[in-house]
Amino acid sequence: MKVKTPEAGGVAESISGRDAGRLYIILAAEGDRLLVSDGKYRSCFSPKKKNAKHVRLLPVFFPEIAERVAAGKDEDSEIRAALKKTAQELVKK
Repeated sequence: MKVKTPEAGGVAESISGRDAGRLYIILAAEGDRLLVSDGKYRSCFSPKKKNAKHVRLLPVFFPEIAERVAAGKDEDSEIRAALKKTAQELVKK
């Protein structure tokens, strides 16, 4: 299944830049810019602005995490755990 439009809670893999290969959770989409967080290098309170052309959208979603971050709760540990689980599933395939 291909994901064509980015939405909050979706998982994206960076395909360009010094962070190529790193997984992120999309916190918000602002036009062609995405606000992404990995919970380690980029906290949910200071998300990275990433061009939508520079990420590959994965068919994995964690909308509950994006909702809690939007409500102002610190979810960095949840983000790290979700991305670790996703990375392990990608390796299995």
